Amino acid sequence: MNYVTLGKTGLKAAVVSFGGIPIQRADGANTKAVVDKLEEYGINYIDTARGYTVSEEYLGAALEGRRDKFILATKSMSRDAASMAADVETSLRNLRTGYIDLYQLHNLPEKDIEKVFGPGGAYEALTAAREAGKIGHIGVTAHSADALKILVEDYADRIETVMFPYNIVEDQGRDVLALAREKGIGTIAMKPLAGGNLDDWELALRYIAASGVIDIMIPGMGSPEEADRNAEAAEHFSPLTQEELSECDRIRKELG
Repeated sequence: MNYVTLGKTGLKAAVVSFGGIPIQRADGANTKAVVDKLEEYGINYIDTARGYTVSEEYLGAALEGRRDKFILATKSMSRDAASMAADVETSLRNLRTGYIDLYQLHNLPEKDIEKVFGPGGAYEALTAAREAGKIGHIGVTAHSADALKILVEDYADRIETVMFPYNIVEDQGRDVLALAREKGIGTIAMKPLAGGNLDDWELALRYIAASGVIDIMIPGMGSPEEADRNAEAAEHFSPLTQEELSECDRIRKELG
């Protein structure tokens, strides 16, 4: 497995890492089997969220006895300090850990940015949690290119990572993600398979790896077989051929 330092966090994460959305549709035994595979392959970055129903709880149980082998990242939709502080405590309990490596402001739209970073906003609670040693780093996730641009241009001194959709079909964030990397902000690609719309998963992951603007990608892994598949793909990253680039263009025109 290849690793990269995730921006200024100093965290060394697997380039192909774990997205936790599918876990909520599984069960505890299946989650443990998936985490077994992650450990086997050295996929050390685990992404989940307060909003992924039982995902935090299942992962917390599966990580008992091996928490120190993984980078744990979760996130919350809370926008005010009190709600965010409560969510941090809930995440710590669910994940059965004393600290979370990366806590993210989840799906932050343009209209909420000033509120979140202003007095009494959610960011205030995250800085307090970081000072208390409950979390290590603070990041944001967004779906709007306009929001991403504001976050990277105006809040680079407050955030350490950004997560944004990036795949063959959705590459509208390329320039801003490149700027984020220049500023030392770690970049994380969500939806690497375009929400399940891309059939050639290996080409999809290689496209992201070759982009030059993404540190790590987090395909969802809801079964041991999906962990096998993604780990295998990570071992075969190489520059895209002209024929493959043409295929990416065809897919983009068909699905975009």
